[in-house]
Amino acid sequence: MNQPPPHGWHQQQPPPGWGYPPPPPKKSKAPLVVGIIAGVLVLGIAATFGILYFGANADSGSPKRGGTMPKVCADIPQAALAKARTTNHNPAMSRESKRQDTTQTSCAWDQTKGVDGSGLRNLDAYVVVGGAAEEYEQRVSQSKQNNQGTINERPLDGLGDDATAVLVDGKSAFLQLDIIVRKGDTVVEVEYTGWDSGMFGNKRPDVTEFEDAARGVAEALLAEV
Repeated sequence: MNQPPPHGWHQQQPPPGWGYPPPPPKKSKAPLVVGIIAGVLVLGIAATFGILYFGANADSGSPKRGGTMPKVCADIPQAALAKARTTNHNPAMSRESKRQDTTQTSCAWDQTKGVDGSGLRNLDAYVVVGGAAEEYEQRVSQSKQNNQGTINERPLDGLGDDATAVLVDGKSAFLQLDIIVRKGDTVVEVEYTGWDSGMFGNKRPDVTEFEDAARGVAEALLAEV
């Protein structure tokens, strides 16, 4: 006589592979985690470069000023100022004065916000009428006394009777260029300073373009005297 099956036999699971398919293998989450980390890194790098780029190339300068300039300053062609990226005149720093037998006019410009780009540009000019020979030598000598960098001096052809360019080239991105010209009994000096914006900091302007811009302003002033 057969024995009855043990109690609960129908609830016992069959051995693996007998009657039921094996459970699917668990998928690894490692690729998903790696992908998320990579995505976050890419977005972080892109954001960092975006901040650096837009920060470096942020528009510089001040809103356009009102007020009047001395005539010799006001007559400078806008094209010459635009080339120097200094279209914003500064009447507060521009004046005409007389002393003994000389007349001196000073002119100042800087960047117009929304017009002259990023970086830094400042332009100052002086026109002295009277005592030109002594004035010319004195201004050249003063320019060469600048101790902020290496002094490079050279004569300039095609400007007035005598002309000298004095470039102060330091270790930083900052450049200063003085152009001093004597024409008859008049001396014109242009002081041009600035630096350009770069991705990771300021960078040195192109010296040839820098000099061309300053020379253009000097030529415009000479045309007025």
